[in-house]
Amino acid sequence: MSLVLALQVIMSYFQVLLEGKNFFIESDGKEELLGFVTTRWVKAKNSEEAEIKAVALIKEDQNLLDITRNMDGSEPNPMIYLSEMCNVNWLAYFRRQPGGGYSFFTMENE
Repeated sequence: MSLVLALQVIMSYFQVLLEGKNFFIESDGKEELLGFVTTRWVKAKNSEEAEIKAVALIKEDQNLLDITRNMDGSEPNPMIYLSEMCNVNWLAYFRRQPGGGYSFFTMENE
């Protein structure tokens, strides 16, 4: 068995639903405290690695970084949480990978 084939056999495909909170987002010249939900599709050895890879995709998303005003450590700290995860077959993964976009919502004052 070739190394490439062996790696494909041990890797799994995951659909990862993430939730972000406490993001100061600039839109139309004003800043709002928003949260979001988003789905990312990743290939990983296990669910722990899948979560890490999905969160990294969000943290490295230049479009999100460009509009977020509190990524410099100022309060409140933006947080990204795992909401749901499931294994998917390879066809679903290849049709969707890696995923993009966000559904934003207004954060309630807590």
